[in-house]
Amino acid sequence: MKNKKSISLLGILAVVAIGITVIYLVPVTTEGPKVTVLATTNQQSKPAKATEIETVNYNLGKGILKTPGKVDMPYMKQGVLSIPKGKGGPYPLVVIIHGRHTIRNYEKITEAENYYKGFTYLAESLAREKYAVISIDVNAEQFEVYKELVAAGGIDYGNSKNFERLITIYKAHMSALSKAVNGEASNFKLDLKNKINLNDVTLIGHSRGGQGIDFLATNLKKEGNNSIKGMISLAPSKNLANAPYTDVPHGFIIPEYDFDVANLEGQVSFDELKAKKGRKSWANDVFLRGANHYYFSRKLDLSFTPNVPIDNVLEKNTINRKQHETFLTNYATEFLGIIHGKVKPTNNFNPNNIAPQKMYGLKVMTTMYTPKTELLFSADAKKKVKESGAKAKYVVESVDEKRNTAGYFRHPIESEFNTNGPNLNLLNVTWKNKKDKIELPLNTADFSKFSTIRLLIAQDSTQKINKSRDQAFTIIFTDKKGKQSEVLVDKNTPALSYLYGVEVKSFSKPFWLGYTPLSDLRIPLALLGNINKKEIKSISFAFNQTDTGATMLREMVLQ
Repeated sequence: MKNKKSISLLGILAVVAIGITVIYLVPVTTEGPKVTVLATTNQQSKPAKATEIETVNYNLGKGILKTPGKVDMPYMKQGVLSIPKGKGGPYPLVVIIHGRHTIRNYEKITEAENYYKGFTYLAESLAREKYAVISIDVNAEQFEVYKELVAAGGIDYGNSKNFERLITIYKAHMSALSKAVNGEASNFKLDLKNKINLNDVTLIGHSRGGQGIDFLATNLKKEGNNSIKGMISLAPSKNLANAPYTDVPHGFIIPEYDFDVANLEGQVSFDELKAKKGRKSWANDVFLRGANHYYFSRKLDLSFTPNVPIDNVLEKNTINRKQHETFLTNYATEFLGIIHGKVKPTNNFNPNNIAPQKMYGLKVMTTMYTPKTELLFSADAKKKVKESGAKAKYVVESVDEKRNTAGYFRHPIESEFNTNGPNLNLLNVTWKNKKDKIELPLNTADFSKFSTIRLLIAQDSTQKINKSRDQAFTIIFTDKKGKQSEVLVDKNTPALSYLYGVEVKSFSKPFWLGYTPLSDLRIPLALLGNINKKEIKSISFAFNQTDTGATMLREMVLQ
């Protein structure tokens, strides 16, 4: 939980839609170059397995957390364990870490405040996929001591500074599991001998737990423990600066209407991770349309923060609790399947596939990081763009109002640790005629060694010129002999989606309520037909699909 005052956009609507739809690449007959329409792809949910499982609530007794200069903090070593029934294994282990949520009295934690139980449904779903899963109680890490609390007579336990309490709690559970796996007596209530592979662990963290898992994994690695094989950060906050970003596959799920982590700073973490030099592992970021912070856990509800819908438009754009749970279950299942070699990465998880419009029936905007790419264009370089009717100018999105020239456009860049920065350079392109074009400067002409071109782009939904609609245009590739190949990115392209927001003028400074994140527009180079991919002269945008519009482009990358 982030302790910030926020305005929520949420409304509730039950919608059920899970399946797959693919609109295949369609040649459009025109005079001149053949135009290929970029496919619309949807990531389908996988059928759930019927594996018999066992689930228990376990209690390993009390533990003590030492706090220098403060009162030692007691905690219960308890959690939920779910595992396939009978003989089998050893199964990879998944550990779920809940977030920081309301605790009225730490000495008398209520059943409603046992937040680890909110993910029992996820533990059981993943156990059916033949994983061992524990969801552990980390309230001792997440409980925050305020001066006001101590002044009112509360016990001053101090606060965990770098998730050291989480690390201690995790190690206590793993120590107990190790004994049980070795056949020693335990309080897990199940025979776990040789059933869990403790050298193959995936961490899933929600809210503050979504950043805590990074500090946990890094601590283990420094100690020579390489058991962490992957991580999923779910609606993560960014409570500490200088996150270590452990070099293992990492998935991020960012809810569109998260007004607990109101600045969507999990996106900041993903962007920092991408920029980390020497990283070898892939990372994935999903902006989940219509989602909120709470419905992933059955112990949380919308009443935890003010929830005042702005108008009825947003009510039809929100998703219900079942859809949150279905999405998380499918995402985690597919993520785990990929890192364990059970399934091949496709769509969202494959950087050489077209980015999906939907995942598991829900609208998404996605970004994929992989190493070994080549930068083709960057707004940082501010190279001259050739204009033909359309207007192209470099702007800066900044949390510093004096430096911000991007208007209301809001790719999430703010956290409580960068209130004076960072700054995000962007190329703002506007057009007012279907004949308008631009031509972009390129860093290289040889595309032949790569499979895909990826644009990090967004519609600027804050500009009225977009007329509250999804955008579309044609990308033209021209080689040195003048041969051309055209790809139509139509209104079904998720990166060009219109995202609803409102201008709020009731405060001292007007602002835009709603985010407009940059995401992937990926084009397989196999679509470029007979042009010479070793000698690409230019890439142009022809705005021949809508009469007016505006976009923001961050970069183009070959991968």
